[in-house]
Amino acid sequence: MNRFIAVSLCFSLVVLLGCSNDQEFDTEAARKNQVAGWTAYNGGDFSAALLSFERAVNLDETLPDAHNGLGWSHLSASRTSSVNPQIVAKAQDAFEEAIRLDVSNADAWIGLANTLFLRRENPTDFQTALLAIDNALKADHTTLFRHDYQSIADLHALRGACYFYLGEKELAKGAAEAAIQVDPENTAALSLERLLEF
Repeated sequence: MNRFIAVSLCFSLVVLLGCSNDQEFDTEAARKNQVAGWTAYNGGDFSAALLSFERAVNLDETLPDAHNGLGWSHLSASRTSSVNPQIVAKAQDAFEEAIRLDVSNADAWIGLANTLFLRRENPTDFQTALLAIDNALKADHTTLFRHDYQSIADLHALRGACYFYLGEKELAKGAAEAAIQVDPENTAALSLERLLEF
């Protein structure tokens, strides 16, 4: 019996000593992969960004911005004329996890809004996207406009597109006008205005 207790204690001690250093290393490696992911993303290499963010999340699943980057990378790597529901679902999961870990991450809220807009399964997707835009505007503004969406005009245009698909043409028109006031060259808002003319 004493031998069993001694072996168990030794095993427990080895496990405890081994875990403490690994966790610190994993967090540091995860943060390095997160930085590498954003560098690749900003350089347009979405496949490399996706790999770096996946590594970061695997090493430390508590990094909200790694999940956020994973979501944006899924969306950007799959830009085609048709929407792949599986990739959109992966992006949605990543954005929701980023928000769960850090509700103030405005960039993740915008990513979620964009994902729901692309999914378009039913009207609640557009309604929830509108709520996500509102949450982004209430969240940490230092995380807004890091990429993809460059100004408040882009958010107004996305809001207008959601209203358009909900059949709320007056609200869509108001959002498009708000976008054009901020940025007269905003292509999404200008396209939306043309759609509303018919």
